[in-house]
Amino acid sequence: MMKKIKICALILAIFLLGACAYSKKTTAIQPSKEAYYNYIKSIEAEKAQDWEEAIKYLTDAVKEDPESVYLKTEISRLLLKGGKTEDAAKMAEESVKKDPDYIPALSILGDIYSKQGKTKDAINIYKKIIKLDPERDDIYIHLARLYVIDKQYDNSLKILKDAIAKNPDNVMIKYYLGNIYIEMDRFKEAVKELEDIAASGFSFDSLYFSLGIAYEGIEDFNKAIKNYEKGISLNPHNMYVREKLADIYYKQKLFDKAAEQLTGILLQYPENTIARLKLANIYAENKEYQKAVDELNLILLKAPGHIGAVYALGRVLTSMEKYEEAIEQFKLLIKHLPENPDIYLHIGSLYLQIKDYVNAENMFKNGLSVDPKHVELNFRLSVVYEKVKRYDEMFAQLKKTIELDLNNVEALNYLGYTYAEKGINLDEAFQLIERAVNLEPGSGYIRDSLGWVYYKKGFYNDALREIKKALELTKNDPVIFEHLGDVYLKLDDKENAIDAWQKAIEFDEKEEGLNERVEKKIQDLRFKIQD
Repeated sequence: MMKKIKICALILAIFLLGACAYSKKTTAIQPSKEAYYNYIKSIEAEKAQDWEEAIKYLTDAVKEDPESVYLKTEISRLLLKGGKTEDAAKMAEESVKKDPDYIPALSILGDIYSKQGKTKDAINIYKKIIKLDPERDDIYIHLARLYVIDKQYDNSLKILKDAIAKNPDNVMIKYYLGNIYIEMDRFKEAVKELEDIAASGFSFDSLYFSLGIAYEGIEDFNKAIKNYEKGISLNPHNMYVREKLADIYYKQKLFDKAAEQLTGILLQYPENTIARLKLANIYAENKEYQKAVDELNLILLKAPGHIGAVYALGRVLTSMEKYEEAIEQFKLLIKHLPENPDIYLHIGSLYLQIKDYVNAENMFKNGLSVDPKHVELNFRLSVVYEKVKRYDEMFAQLKKTIELDLNNVEALNYLGYTYAEKGINLDEAFQLIERAVNLEPGSGYIRDSLGWVYYKKGFYNDALREIKKALELTKNDPVIFEHLGDVYLKLDDKENAIDAWQKAIEFDEKEEGLNERVEKKIQDLRFKIQD
């Protein structure tokens, strides 16, 4: 993202340059009456933006005055305007061949080579212009830009500093120098150059745009915001500054302010899909899901296949727990991205959520046919097998997941815990969970699994220690409280067992079967106490 913004800053610098570029006067021509007539007609056609007609008149003028380099250069300029770059290059090259020192022809040829990606040729042209006319400040900037494109940063800095030495009052050269420093990630130097411009009394929106980027580069976000806001105050229509300000507000979780900037962009540019998509994401982050849906539907109304909007809508519908609708959205993505395994992962996970295990299995397998080594798809398929009690397939799938990712904490814990639950392979279960604990020591759930293996192996004091640690790390988890009660019972601490089980019931929200199971444990223990 930062790279894109740097490029935007450079483009703005070049755009501003065009307004203040110096053009050396050329020698007056002495055309024939017919040549002059055709030349005037070409000007009229150009004003009407009829490039073909303008070129036709200039071509007729050249027939009357075949030695005129000026007229041929004008043809080249119009061909370039009309998008005929190759023809423009040939005409400009012909002009330069006729008069190697004719600066207007050299300038156009340099521009053409730049557009064609002939960076080194363009550099040589601009270097020649500077030798012919050292006062052409705009050419220094063009040359510096080309050096940046060619990754010759030192040469770019040198040429701009030479230009500043010749003309220390040229603000645009200093401005462009600041943007070169941004391109080079030398943000402190960029801040210095750009602040010098601001301190000298110059004030334009693109200056504050670049300053904002530079301050972001040194992570001074408050000053970045101030500069972006200053840029907007000078030009409320500057979309780039508004986008940057929205991005920085978003990073700081100032969602309302970010939304305000994006709304401002959309008032001016309602077709700006990127801004609308960002606004929808902000609404989703702020849990204003219906607003997010409305924005995304506006995008899809005009661009039904917009991948970003379809994906975002699927995510929002998932957050709204409208799982079937979310599935339908994500299925649309398969048509556009059939080789993307993550799409199958999303859809399969939603089928898991609604307990449609048949479709979940099929979707995960479809994803694995695209990418057999996709770790998360392999893991989620093992979850399906566990839900439908196909344990041998579950164990095989989890082992495959671990082979693909030796440090996959979820798979290590899941396999070890399931072994412990079933009372099988307890030594292997201990090894698996111990690896998971070492990888993620701050996880209460994994620590609970370790305690549960100790419990199953009959080491009740070790189990008590680990399960208490688990509750310190993951407070108020009903399953961990149930395990704690089970351990206390084995240690013949009936009062604490009942207390732990009651907390399991108190904190239970969605754990299937837990409430009834724990209630029975409490009743059975109380019955034994009464006996």
